[in-house]
Amino acid sequence: MSSFKTVLRKIKYNLIYFFGSDLKYPSNFRFFIRRDTTFQKFINQNCRPNPNEMVDLNNIKIFGQHSKQYVLTNDIFTNYKFSNKKLKPAYFNIADVKVPYEASRLQYLQKAKSGNIDVSSFPLIYWNSPMDVAIRNINLIFHLFAIEDSIETSKILGNNKELLSSYISEHYEFIISNLENRGNVVGNHYLIELTSILLTIASFNFENDKKEFLYFENELNSELNKQFYEDGTSFEGSTHYAAFVTEALIICKLAIEEVDSQSKVLPKIDEIITTNKIFLRKLMINGELSQVGDNDSGRLFYFEFDEEAPLQMTWLINLIDKLYPKFDWLNIEKKFNFEIKSKTPSLEQMPKVSHKKIKIFTKDYESYCFNDFGLYVWRNNDEFFSLRCGTIGQNGIGGHSHYDQLSIESYSNSRWITRDPGTGTYTDDINIRNKFRSLEYHWGPKANIKIPKEDEFDCFRLNYMGDGHTLIFNKNNFLGFAEFNGKRIYRKISIYDGEVLIEDFSNDVDLEEYISWGEDNNGIKVLFSNGYKRIN
Repeated sequence: MSSFKTVLRKIKYNLIYFFGSDLKYPSNFRFFIRRDTTFQKFINQNCRPNPNEMVDLNNIKIFGQHSKQYVLTNDIFTNYKFSNKKLKPAYFNIADVKVPYEASRLQYLQKAKSGNIDVSSFPLIYWNSPMDVAIRNINLIFHLFAIEDSIETSKILGNNKELLSSYISEHYEFIISNLENRGNVVGNHYLIELTSILLTIASFNFENDKKEFLYFENELNSELNKQFYEDGTSFEGSTHYAAFVTEALIICKLAIEEVDSQSKVLPKIDEIITTNKIFLRKLMINGELSQVGDNDSGRLFYFEFDEEAPLQMTWLINLIDKLYPKFDWLNIEKKFNFEIKSKTPSLEQMPKVSHKKIKIFTKDYESYCFNDFGLYVWRNNDEFFSLRCGTIGQNGIGGHSHYDQLSIESYSNSRWITRDPGTGTYTDDINIRNKFRSLEYHWGPKANIKIPKEDEFDCFRLNYMGDGHTLIFNKNNFLGFAEFNGKRIYRKISIYDGEVLIEDFSNDVDLEEYISWGEDNNGIKVLFSNGYKRIN
């Protein structure tokens, strides 16, 4: 039963929504004329699917679930039908609005070889999320590029280029009229909208295009300063969102270069993309990207994304390599080969537990310090150990962060020993949402810490965990601490002769020992989510 406080919050939420302004649906659309451009060659040459992986529009997959419809007004996981009237942004504990949002993106246009899409049948919910409209616009432009290059593909608006250009104009006006650039967190939603806008301007001539390019280029530059740390990693607090925004910046790079090859924002974009190639690559095992923080499986370059293996991300690494064919990657990698040594407290008098040692390294390894993001990695080609300790994402809001400070992942001898649980789902089941974010699902300190129950209004906020603080980091050692609901815990890592010894210390809470890890359960502590809504 909902608490009285939650009931009041729901009433306030509904009243604000009921009397609040709707999204703006522009009635006037500018006339778009296709520019004489070259950047689409990169997309057409490098972003085409394997012919054996082309999809049928009558048998697509949404978060891994088969659907025989490309127009959805329901949650195919629960069969809940959404109203085609004024919509709320989330249906807490009822249904997952992200399901029709995902279908609305038209990302399967990148893989569909044939079939027809009827835009007149699109429901109102397809225009309910500006970011998802922005992603659909990106896919419409990619589709136009494919038509221009005579690539065999499905049909939308009969693949009439003038009609498609007009439809893209409609999307563009909607996006710039409904930008998600206000609120407690301005993050990936606004970045994706800027990406769609810049791609549109780079692809078409229309009234005021030059003025709007300069404005939105400046907006992008401002967001790069806000949404990325000094070392180039993302402030979202999530590895898969880091991949998502890296995709966005690849598109931004291509678009801005087309309009102004001397743009001052391009070096900054290059630095972020190349940094994230190294960051993401160091967090991949057998091509699968670690799931620190949320993973909603969102993609812009869908051409090689595998709904059956959503953690596989080598295609993104390969795409970046094609974008920078002669880049000095070793120089970028070196900036993460540094140590941390700060003043440390005496731990001798603190109660401690020593956990079962983990046998990891059978050969030499390197250490990587992603201090700004809050991840520390020890690895070679085949063996991997990581620890999470750092700032909570989104400047402390933690919308896509989990209760994972001081938690570890480890892989050796071709098997997982400890693994991050993933995401589960978002708003449709707050209980599952909170479990997959919880201490109990992560391989952090084992302590009896009671986290107050968090309701639907906290599902994109962390209230009871502080930033992690790293005191020592080098090839053989780590020492850091974090506070969980006001209880401070230190975690010490020592690596000798290929074995990892983990010790936890605290004066604030009783600690328990891990007498075994997840080596007999593929590294899973409780449950595992192999991408959004994919729960074992």
